[in-house]
Amino acid sequence: MRIIAGKYKGRRLYSANNQSIRPTTDRIKEFIFNVLGDFVEDCRVLDLFSGTGSLGLEALSRGASEVTFVDNSYHSLKVLRKNLDRVKPLEPYGIVRKDVLGFLRKNREPYDLIFADPPFKWGKFIELLPLVFLPENLAEYGIFVLESERTHEIEWETNVYEVIHQKQYDRSIITFFSRKDEE
Repeated sequence: MRIIAGKYKGRRLYSANNQSIRPTTDRIKEFIFNVLGDFVEDCRVLDLFSGTGSLGLEALSRGASEVTFVDNSYHSLKVLRKNLDRVKPLEPYGIVRKDVLGFLRKNREPYDLIFADPPFKWGKFIELLPLVFLPENLAEYGIFVLESERTHEIEWETNVYEVIHQKQYDRSIITFFSRKDEE
């Protein structure tokens, strides 16, 4: 696992020995950032279920202005800290050890780009998506990128958000959401 592009390109990242942490593969990460393109530059990024920090660190490497990493696992945050020590990003970042839903309920500073890569067995998407799209969590023109297991029942379109891009990889499905335009 490594940083694919940008100013920290090529830096190797630690992965977890713990099988419950499933980092985003380089192939999927490359797809995500190819779709996002220049959107990442100067974004405030939120990396939910951050695990090893792979997505947030890639965003910093590609020009994000800051990243907040959120995970409630001690083991994940231990690996994340090792990766931050290895990369030594110059940009500001924060680490929050908290349940993702609890973090979103209390947050009051909107992010431009939110990543979420929950464990495959996690089943609270019905709570996650409405919280992500609250104005205090996702900026008006923000993008939400979700990696989920293909079999999960997710409400893909509502009157609040819509799918702008989606692709399947093996067991995963990567979905890009944005807020629906008001008509």
